[in-house]
Amino acid sequence: MKFLLIVLLSVGIFVNLCNAACFNTAPKPRKGRNPGGCRHEGETHDYGSSWRTKNCMDCSCSDDGSIRCCDIGGTPVGYNKEKCTDIFDKEACVHHVVRNDDPCKECEHAMVG
Repeated sequence: MKFLLIVLLSVGIFVNLCNAACFNTAPKPRKGRNPGGCRHEGETHDYGSSWRTKNCMDCSCSDDGSIRCCDIGGTPVGYNKEKCTDIFDKEACVHHVVRNDDPCKECEHAMVG
């Protein structure tokens, strides 16, 4: 029984890790390092720093000036789209799949995919 639980937990973690959509941005070619850090969406971020964007991406600035951003949300899948609705809470960067007939109740079988 413990083995089955460990396998299910491992698969769940693996699916969540594989779900993240990430992209890398190479540093702009210039002599030396960018003064102050990485430029992203009009803002400068210190080398080695991390931040969350307004679009719920977790980003980091590498020492070489490259930027890596990953989508932290993931879109829910596996729920009845006729009976349920996906509501994205942009403040918390979380999806809530709620029932159409009672939006106070979460839908069953919704998984992040």
